[in-house]
Amino acid sequence: MVQLKGKKLPAIVGPTATGKTDLSLALAERLGKVELIYADSLAVYKYLDIGTDKPPASFRERVPHHLVDFLDPGERWSAFQFKKEAIYLQREIRERGNLPLVVGGTAFYLQALYRSFLFVGAPAENNIRIAFERLPTEKLYALLQNVDPRRAQKIGKHDRKRLIRALEIFEKTGRPPSLFSPRPSSLSPLLIGIRWDRDKLKERICRRVEEMFERGIVEEVEELFSRGYSEDIPALDNFTYRPIVKLLRGDISRKEAQEEIVRGTFRFLKTQINWFKKAPVIWIEGEGKPLSILVEETCAIIKRNLVEEDVK
Repeated sequence: MVQLKGKKLPAIVGPTATGKTDLSLALAERLGKVELIYADSLAVYKYLDIGTDKPPASFRERVPHHLVDFLDPGERWSAFQFKKEAIYLQREIRERGNLPLVVGGTAFYLQALYRSFLFVGAPAENNIRIAFERLPTEKLYALLQNVDPRRAQKIGKHDRKRLIRALEIFEKTGRPPSLFSPRPSSLSPLLIGIRWDRDKLKERICRRVEEMFERGIVEEVEELFSRGYSEDIPALDNFTYRPIVKLLRGDISRKEAQEEIVRGTFRFLKTQINWFKKAPVIWIEGEGKPLSILVEETCAIIKRNLVEEDVK
């Protein structure tokens, strides 16, 4: 059994397409008695496997996975909800004598988990959110620029969910979100990241998007509609599935949808890289290395930072 030092909570992190899923599974099997907590804003949704790139069922049968494939596509999932569930889960996993290991690249979730925000305990106000959701993203950005230009610049023009959340905070508190200061969390991060050259990552992203279409992402959304879901549900409100909805409406071609997903993923990649630059990540180089080597390097980091009993 692996015992953590104090409140240390390890996590396998990094930008999209770096191989976090494969490494986390191999690491869990190498260490034994490990349970994975996913910090991924899309992997939570049921019925959507291809565009979310969630760990396949065969992986989840081999190692316990939490916060994956459980939420109805019509429901919302916030960083606050993730933080609340993840803290409860890591405590429960420890009590079973197992090691909790966080996996993911949703930086806002990781930030919420390891840093406490003064405003984060306030749930979203449905009426306020509904009003903002009716507005185009450009309008949301302009509104936030008027009340909090600093936060608007930090979020950027394309992150619709975070723009809405920032405006909600302003409406509820009357204060710009950038005035709220983060406080240290009771959990100490042990962030282990997989690093790749940015151009190589972009190549991997392009291949992944091509594979999504080959695997049937369009049919996946059609199947969702056949279950009675509409096109404006939360699970489809992102840079991966929004172009598929436009494709099925006949607004754009298959090629245009693919290109739009690639562009959206590139923007997301840039946001992730910028966030991880500021985070206390212990990096391992992923490019050109077999998985077995990455596992051993990660094990070595964990051994240096955790009290080990049965890690060999």
